[in-house]
Amino acid sequence: MASEFEVPLTWGAQLARAERILAATSGQASRHEATEMLSYVLGIPEAELLACPTAPLDLADAQAYERWVARCATGEALPHITGHLEFMGLDLLVRPEDPLPPLGAQRLVEIALQRARRRYADELLVAEVGTGCGAIALALAALEPRFIRIYAVDSSPSALQTADANGARYLLNLVIGWLQGDGAEVVPEPVDLLVCARPKWTGLGQVIDMLRPGGALICVVNAGQRQVAAEWLARCFPTEPVWIEVEGNGDAIFVASRAVDLEEV
Repeated sequence: MASEFEVPLTWGAQLARAERILAATSGQASRHEATEMLSYVLGIPEAELLACPTAPLDLADAQAYERWVARCATGEALPHITGHLEFMGLDLLVRPEDPLPPLGAQRLVEIALQRARRRYADELLVAEVGTGCGAIALALAALEPRFIRIYAVDSSPSALQTADANGARYLLNLVIGWLQGDGAEVVPEPVDLLVCARPKWTGLGQVIDMLRPGGALICVVNAGQRQVAAEWLARCFPTEPVWIEVEGNGDAIFVASRAVDLEEV
């Protein structure tokens, strides 16, 4: 890799060089990644960075930026490089070992919010299995005040530590309980919504028993899992699930509901 010092040590020149390197390795335009990394290196907003292309870049920052560009060129995820994950208006701190939400995670949150807002109860309960860095649980807590309790489950103590720290930053641990476990069995009570962005079908168990009447299971399913998911759903739910395609990446999201008890209508 050519050294960054073969081009001027200015914001614009180093940004252009990073774009060329990333485009050569990924085969597509990489302005967003290059700009976001330099913004974090400098500690300034991206708009200010782009507005001042001739501003000088000092040697230490140039060296740090070159290392980050090299990591990004190998395919390392951008949040693992910068230590920041931007998710639905939240700036979450992450470590290189923390699992990140999959591509369908934002759509999953949107569908969960739509489903919750169709419920008439003033107080709703949610569980998330496989929370990882906690992005989905945190977004749900931040965006819907009727979620009075969210149980976020993961098998990794390290990931839960990161999630708990982000919850504390946003004062959302008043709503979220971080639970260590492999599946929904650690959730202490039935919930209105059970969401999962990385479903392990054996870890979900008898999930219908974890839902309140009228509650729903909402999961992201990649193309390779779709048949397995359909067979599992046929065993666990008496009604056909609703499938929602996620545009662009081949994933789908299904929503499977538990029937409402007539006595509660």
